[in-house]
Amino acid sequence: MKQNWQKAVLKHVYAVLIFLGLSFLFCSPVLEGLEIRQTDTVSWQAMSQEARAYHDSTGIKPLWTNAMFGGMPTYQIYLSQDNYTYYLHEVLTLGLPKPVNFFFLAMIGFYILLSVMGFRQWVNILGAIAFGFASYNPMIISAGHDTKMFTIAYMAPLLAGILLTYRGKYLIGGIITCITLCLMVTNGHYQIVFYTLLLCLCIGIGYLVQAIKTKQVPQYIKATLVLLGFGLLSVLPSTVSLWTTSEFSKFTMRGGHSELTAEAGQEGDKTKGGLDKSYAFNWSQGKMETLTTFVPNLYGGGSYSPLSSNSNTAKTFSQIGVPPAQQEQILQQMPTYWGPQPMTDGPVYWGAAIMFFFVLAFFIVKDFNKWWILAGCLLGLFLAWGSNFAFFNYFLFDHLPLFSKFRAPAQALVLCQLLVPFLACWALNDLVTKEWDKTAVLKQLKNALYVTGGIVVLLLLLSFGMSFTADEDAGLRFYQQFTGGNQQLIDQLLSALRADRASLLRLDAIRSLVFILIAAGLAWAFIQKKLQAGYMLALLTLSVAVDQMLVAHRILNSKNYVTPTDYSSHFAPSPVDQAIKQDKDPYYRVFNTVSFMDALSSYHHRSVGGYSPVKLALYDDLIKYQIAKNNPHVLNMLNAKYVIVQDQQGQLSYFQNKDALGNAWFVDSIVWAKNADVEMQTLDSLPTGRAAVIDERFKPALNGLVPGKDSAASIQLTKYGLNELQYRSHNSKPGFAVFSEIYYPAGWDLYIDGKKEEIVRTDYLLRGAKIPAGDHQLVMKFEPRSYYLGNTITRWSSIAMLILLALAIAFEARRAAKTQS
Repeated sequence: MKQNWQKAVLKHVYAVLIFLGLSFLFCSPVLEGLEIRQTDTVSWQAMSQEARAYHDSTGIKPLWTNAMFGGMPTYQIYLSQDNYTYYLHEVLTLGLPKPVNFFFLAMIGFYILLSVMGFRQWVNILGAIAFGFASYNPMIISAGHDTKMFTIAYMAPLLAGILLTYRGKYLIGGIITCITLCLMVTNGHYQIVFYTLLLCLCIGIGYLVQAIKTKQVPQYIKATLVLLGFGLLSVLPSTVSLWTTSEFSKFTMRGGHSELTAEAGQEGDKTKGGLDKSYAFNWSQGKMETLTTFVPNLYGGGSYSPLSSNSNTAKTFSQIGVPPAQQEQILQQMPTYWGPQPMTDGPVYWGAAIMFFFVLAFFIVKDFNKWWILAGCLLGLFLAWGSNFAFFNYFLFDHLPLFSKFRAPAQALVLCQLLVPFLACWALNDLVTKEWDKTAVLKQLKNALYVTGGIVVLLLLLSFGMSFTADEDAGLRFYQQFTGGNQQLIDQLLSALRADRASLLRLDAIRSLVFILIAAGLAWAFIQKKLQAGYMLALLTLSVAVDQMLVAHRILNSKNYVTPTDYSSHFAPSPVDQAIKQDKDPYYRVFNTVSFMDALSSYHHRSVGGYSPVKLALYDDLIKYQIAKNNPHVLNMLNAKYVIVQDQQGQLSYFQNKDALGNAWFVDSIVWAKNADVEMQTLDSLPTGRAAVIDERFKPALNGLVPGKDSAASIQLTKYGLNELQYRSHNSKPGFAVFSEIYYPAGWDLYIDGKKEEIVRTDYLLRGAKIPAGDHQLVMKFEPRSYYLGNTITRWSSIAMLILLALAIAFEARRAAKTQS
């Protein structure tokens, strides 16, 4: 018994060691002390700097930041919460360095799924490698989409838990489902979670149909109720993030909270409570582009990919006299992509051999599960096509709850990335474990070869009639510097680039055909009993690893790594930053006209601009209709004390805006607007230092106030904090004060001498309030119930879940011990 137990454990240990070895091999620069350079991670560090520094210095959990867009909640940037289940995530990733941890976790998750299915060990390892090194993974890792990658990694074990539950193992299946869904939600990439839940719906329908056929509806209902119960439980540890996100989204671009009408300039294609269609469906996968799953360089690879010194473009550069050193630099970033998306870091590729066995599955796998797997794949394709499959996706956008909150639909291909290797491994396992009629199975093998090889050969033949022209080709301005604007030379360079795109397609088509033939040849050798199953699977695993890791290496390689010093240099202050920081004023804002939408300004300053895909809708309106026009009165009310510009020599410079209105001020008068459109239009010429415009709906809050102020009236900021601001006011008359703070009704409260008073939305997006005559202490506190109560639920439910997991493990261990004895 002991030997059997050791053998059962050791095979998993060997698998873990293989995954560790491959992860470190692929990410070998980390062994040299290098760090991966991720654009989005740099942006996150910049936008969260103020919140992180505040937490470190005060110990207070920051819920608001003023570092970008004048101020906004930190919920999607830096949310400090007491979700203890995240420690389980740390255990599963073994504390491995980035990006080793991503690939390792993805492989472990898929290995769990295939092990639960009872597949052969080498099939499990092969499938894990195929899933772990699918090309989309290095794409999002290189971009810095960490939460997305972790969420994708947990999709496979979640599927394992669901399948176990439907097979009657309610406790262990429910626990695995609960924990993995909890970790998916905890990592917080809700679009991937949403797509996964749609897949769960496909699974549920598939098992319902099977239950009806086999007259096992009671068992199906029981399993479904178990999954629903554990699913609801899995959400509780993420209560604080879900609650605050849900609340926040109502006021963001994704929540459609803009009150401006179409006549005021709105695009008019926005679903109520969602994004604009034109924005949401950007990055829709082309239908033909989907075939990069067979031939990765079908559309040229990434938007900017390297070309060799033997390429047509290199030869043309030489002919027109471009120096070799300059050629080498330019050839590293050539616009080889000619597909329909605005840009891409690389193709979606799941492996030629995997595609072969996926097709084979429909010929040899008899299990009903393949039909919901097919449905899930089709759903992923249809969603990913986005605007290229408009009648389907626009209907969902307008009617399916939450669908309109998400953008970049090509991400839905993660469903296929999960299901294609899953079904491929199912076919491979059936091939090596079941008894087959040799003639019949050889026929099916040929059919799969004809389909997959035929697609590749067809693409190869079609390449001789393709244009290889991208919409952006006409705007390749950098060609101008080599040609002096000579259109004939430009056309010559473009022709060479298109020839290189054709070459990339044809070489990869031949490459994919080779890997398909290797897979088919190994399967044929096994069927003919010329090769044992173990050797066949080991060789096939090696082939899959080589194939997919080489394509992944095109996307993520040594060029993506930098030294720690180089990485930290991103955040080094410029001379302009250093000069502005000499100001001792505790709270002012900077308007960077050179890079308004750049997060790096937020690292050093409280910025009028910034970067966030979920900025407040009111502020987005102000950017479009006022800041974009450089309205000085609006910039003054935002307390834009410093303006960064670019001089005639292209160097950064700055000047002080002496008209900036400061942190708060009393106004002489109020202009009442009948709606948001009028309010925005009034801002076009409103002298914001003397007057304020307010929507008429807030009239009751002011109770007929006629604002007044004496010559000595003032409001001074006396204490600055991210969750609390303190002021001292002086005015001999009842007045109306405007604060250069962004209006956000879900949590900000005003206390005047300890008594709670109402905050009025002023000047479209600032805070205003009626201030009694005399001297007063004013305190603004950000105290959202969604956070404080939500975090309490998060804390105790996460503790309960960890206890539940420990009890489940103890129960299963005890049951296993009894079974062995």
